[in-house]
Amino acid sequence: MLTGILSAALGSAEHPATMAAPPLDPPCPIPTQELFLVDPVTSPTGQLTQVVTVRLGNGEAVTITAESGTFATHGDYDAYSYPATVTVALLTDTVHRLEVFGKVKVVEHDGCIYGGYTLHTDRDRFGAPLTIWQRTYLTRTFYLPLVFRNVAESR
Repeated sequence: MLTGILSAALGSAEHPATMAAPPLDPPCPIPTQELFLVDPVTSPTGQLTQVVTVRLGNGEAVTITAESGTFATHGDYDAYSYPATVTVALLTDTVHRLEVFGKVKVVEHDGCIYGGYTLHTDRDRFGAPLTIWQRTYLTRTFYLPLVFRNVAESR
């Protein structure tokens, strides 16, 4: 019995042992996640819109959800030279909690497929929450009455 096992492992004159050939192409390297950063937002604000800048490597779409709705942009974005900008409409006297989604485009390199995933955050690049408090009193103009007094009589 031992002879049969050894001849199967080592081969014999009739049936030589064979080794599998190494693959011709090396396996695809493991990718790293694309850069995904959101610039800080201004809060509180008296404005009814705010532009949010999102830095996404190999980005193809950015979507922001808030209490005032869903806002999206599509294009060919880069984290450094061409960040995505999304204009978010704001409801009056409302706290808006932003959630940002960035879709990374599919990239083929040397027969390897990368990307095709979506990143998500509710924090800016410094770790602060993406919250915008819209306050209408910040934009109102108040007029105070002017009272003129006779300077000669007041002495």
